[in-house]
Amino acid sequence: MTPALNNLLQARNRLYDVSWVESVSGPRNAPTWTIQFKFAGAVIGVGTGITKRLAKEDAIRQAYTSLQSTG
Repeated sequence: MTPALNNLLQARNRLYDVSWVESVSGPRNAPTWTIQFKFAGAVIGVGTGITKRLAKEDAIRQAYTSLQSTG
């Protein structure tokens, strides 16, 4: 989790409402990772990438944008 997202969740006292779901598909030599960022049980960010890290960063970006827009 990025420091900005972590700070946002801490400010709202909601840090423990976060969970992740990860899956991988495709051939072993060229996997595609999909990461879901869940907040209070709702998916607010989904990232895909050729590495787990890239997929997670994508999901975090979407989640942060979503949380910022909800005030």
